[in-house]
Amino acid sequence: MRLFESPHWSAWLEESRLLIAVPYVAALAVLVVTELDTGFSGRDLSTYEVILALAAAIPAGFLLIFSTFGLVSYFIFIPSIAHDGHLFSQVHGTHLIHPLTTSIVLGLAALCIYTGSLPAWATWAVLLVIYLLQTALILRRVSEEHLANGLEGPGVGKSLLVLNLILGGELVTVAAGAKPLQPWRLETLPEDTWIVDVRTKPEFHWNRLQAAENYPWGAGVIEAAKEIPKERPVLVTCFSGHRSPAVAVMLRRLGFKTVYNLNWGLLYLILLERGKKTTGPFSLTRPHRDPHRRGEDFKGISVGYITCAVLTLISAPLEQALSASTVSETQQVIGAALGVGGLLIGFLSFRALGRNFRVFAAPRRSGTLITSGVYSRVRHPMYTAVITSLGGYALYFGSLWALPFWLGCTILYIIKAVKEERLLAEHYPEYEDYRRRSWRFIPFVF
Repeated sequence: MRLFESPHWSAWLEESRLLIAVPYVAALAVLVVTELDTGFSGRDLSTYEVILALAAAIPAGFLLIFSTFGLVSYFIFIPSIAHDGHLFSQVHGTHLIHPLTTSIVLGLAALCIYTGSLPAWATWAVLLVIYLLQTALILRRVSEEHLANGLEGPGVGKSLLVLNLILGGELVTVAAGAKPLQPWRLETLPEDTWIVDVRTKPEFHWNRLQAAENYPWGAGVIEAAKEIPKERPVLVTCFSGHRSPAVAVMLRRLGFKTVYNLNWGLLYLILLERGKKTTGPFSLTRPHRDPHRRGEDFKGISVGYITCAVLTLISAPLEQALSASTVSETQQVIGAALGVGGLLIGFLSFRALGRNFRVFAAPRRSGTLITSGVYSRVRHPMYTAVITSLGGYALYFGSLWALPFWLGCTILYIIKAVKEERLLAEHYPEYEDYRRRSWRFIPFVF
């Protein structure tokens, strides 16, 4: 494609957060078109169509569960590394989100087969094109990272990189002869296992396995492997399990007999070892959180509002499907407008924050207080965006089941905002003045 031959356009597309959001807008369009055309009513399917629908729906369901678990774990439990915290989002953002996008594309394909809606199929085709473009751009960037770090020759082929990107790492490692290893089985490995950590240097410095050696993105591992006996067991790790499979495959191709890839990376291991005092080559250098660098993150509140949000998203269409209730067009238009308006507020908030964005209540130590743009009137527009979008979503479906979950999410966001403002006032001397001249969620209301 000529698009990829233009450094300007490819760089712009790769760096643009808009490309990440576009597939989800297209997915929402598929749902809206399907509802308008068929009301999500099914039709009599042939045996062939049933097989196709299940072939799309089953992997979509598994991917949705695993990718959602990964995203929730990442955003709730990821520890900060002071001013280098933005490296995590740069490295993991697309790799964490893309399997979720894959599940949505497959799930909507199953929906189109079930309803047989031609307008829905046409809209889904647009979604598929966007998804393929996004996949190609991410693959291009990952391939460039490998080339820049000398991962040529017996390295990973593009087919394995694609599988790793759209399906996650476990399938890739198994297909290539490497072995996925659960974090709780680390102690079963021999103590002389060669531990290859492929994270960036700041990540490695922040926390690592005691006996690990650092090869960022696999750089230098080919040279180091020449001095290691091929019979020696190898364990490859990264932070969330999205970078290590490629290097694990490469080491297998270099002739190592036993290569393990740490499932879910160090992220899950950090959760397992929290509060424990462990020793040995497979223990973490920082098993405990450092409150001076982390701050108060209100995990209980975070788990609560994420759970309420997910239940809102699930219960609204489920209630309509089971009750076969109808919603007036006026109500649907208002709901859709609120949903799109909330997404727009969220985008403007994220753009205004820039590198100051984080999911924790504690502010970034190297951050600045943002009081311009959408933040000039509202102190927590990101929370306003989520509450508004979910409310519009529930209204669009006319769901009473979703109402308590939406209310619970709203209450928890209010509690978090109140607690968060105390931390911000301690961190920024000018925050009190900003608080007096701004509103918490809605200008002139609250």
